[in-house]
Amino acid sequence: MIIGIDIDDTLTDIRDKVGEEALKYAQSLNKDVNEEKIVWDKNNNGSSFRERYNLNYDELLYFFRNIQENITKTAKPREDVVEVIKKLREDGHKIYIVTARDSEFHNDPYELSETWLNKNNIEYDKLIVNARDKAKVCKEQGVDLFIDDKLSNCMEVSNENIITIRITNYTDKHQDIINKKNWKEIYEYIKQL
Repeated sequence: MIIGIDIDDTLTDIRDKVGEEALKYAQSLNKDVNEEKIVWDKNNNGSSFRERYNLNYDELLYFFRNIQENITKTAKPREDVVEVIKKLREDGHKIYIVTARDSEFHNDPYELSETWLNKNNIEYDKLIVNARDKAKVCKEQGVDLFIDDKLSNCMEVSNENIITIRITNYTDKHQDIINKKNWKEIYEYIKQL
């Protein structure tokens, strides 16, 4: 199988740190912050940060290219992810890393991602950046199974009849999306396919 895997909050767990730093950044700019506002970033273009932290485009660009990039560079892989991906490759699966990190909001998304993956010994067969529309990319690349943390990405990929696993602590059911809490659970599920 070809397994597509997201990076941020799927291979890593940076959501809380990014949120904390976005709040600090917005407060440093004296922005009117709406911490309770939950906003889906359906198009993977930073709209949730713009709306929640009241950032304009230039402020958002600065946040992603400087603050968030520093967080992603130093992020640690989730527990068991290195071993599980290695096992998946040993089992004959191809690993395609599919990330929405793009040239608009990152200085060099390919180099940023490649450096992090290599530094953390995460094996992969292909790295795809600029993947704001993950469903389209997965379909074009022949992905059989996709793993992401973001519900909107999972729903769109699942609509393409691709097996989709969402790494989450939530148990609510959406379409045919399989919820798994960690990489050990993900491996056990894939092993049974």
